[in-house]
Amino acid sequence: MRRRLFLASSLFAASLLAACSLLAPPSYTLSAAELQTIVAKSFPRSYPLLGLLQLDVQAPSLQLLPETNRIQATMRAEMSGKVLPHRLDGTMVLDFALRYSPADHSLRATQVQVQSLQMTGLPEAMEVMLQAYAPRAAEHAMEDVVVHTLRQEDLERLDKAAELPATFQVTAEGLRIEFVKPQDAK
Repeated sequence: MRRRLFLASSLFAASLLAACSLLAPPSYTLSAAELQTIVAKSFPRSYPLLGLLQLDVQAPSLQLLPETNRIQATMRAEMSGKVLPHRLDGTMVLDFALRYSPADHSLRATQVQVQSLQMTGLPEAMEVMLQAYAPRAAEHAMEDVVVHTLRQEDLERLDKAAELPATFQVTAEGLRIEFVKPQDAK
């Protein structure tokens, strides 16, 4: 009798766990390293500044900022142009939030904020101009950079389950992406 009771309760527990996994919204977490690899595919990038300068940036080093649900990017930058005697090296640090783009099922940078842009050897007059105009131009240029595109298996599951991406959260472990069914999103 005890064996039957144990077997029945074990089957019930297994069934309950299976049902809960079907009811729970599917999700996955991209590690910081995976994000780094994905974002690196969008670089190097070049941006004209004020029609006089060219800012070239290399793939960033990413840092997760879970307390603000943002990602920080530090990248090597090079500046050249008609008004400079030679190419200048420097760094740019910015952070951004994420938004979902249903057109291509991607997560994109949004609310980009340049924290610093420093170029070594820049004449003082040019430094003033750089600090006045370049951060806004860089923010505009970096807006909408693809951070991640949903995986094919997620898209197939979404088509079958009629689920939509609902939330994404920057955590200490990485970028957590969760999906909910439309009736749950109301």
